[in-house]
Amino acid sequence: MFNEAQISMTGYVATQPRWRGIGSASPNVTMRVAWTPRRLDKSTGEWADGHTSYVSVLCWRKLAENVATCLRKGDPVMVRGRLTVRDYTDKDGVARTAVEVDASSVGHDLGRGVAQFQRTRPATGQTADEFAAESSMPGGEFASTGDLGAGRAGDRAADAVPAGAGRPGSPDIFDEEAIGALAAQAGEVPVPF
Repeated sequence: MFNEAQISMTGYVATQPRWRGIGSASPNVTMRVAWTPRRLDKSTGEWADGHTSYVSVLCWRKLAENVATCLRKGDPVMVRGRLTVRDYTDKDGVARTAVEVDASSVGHDLGRGVAQFQRTRPATGQTADEFAAESSMPGGEFASTGDLGAGRAGDRAADAVPAGAGRPGSPDIFDEEAIGALAAQAGEVPVPF
């Protein structure tokens, strides 16, 4: 078990997410997320805002790309990740404390609004089914490897293969010509049992 603190929090994006592409290394996005607790003032019977707290959120790789695309300042968010608290001295010599979350997931808080999810496509620009269908065609990646393309995705990809073509490396289950020839015969077919 790891010796680290995991945190889940809700808040709003307090600063516009800032994208950093670090050469050929992993891209990242940093942003500040804030939350303001509200309390009922018993003397007046009205709600009052408490102290606003801020945390820096760091996102890496694909999460960073998606956060940079989807989130803007003011959006209500939910963040989950590893909490880090560290002390440092700023350029003026003042001791400060930084609170950071290395995010593992970030999403819109649907308790405060609606969103529409759109799955990102693989780098090939194809779905898994499209890739399997293309790979199982003659000359494709799996054309000479027997049943490698005959898995779950290969079964769905068979719909894209023309009738009678079959999948490479596996026999045709239905031979359209043989079925047509049997149907054209004018006699009864003997039953083997």
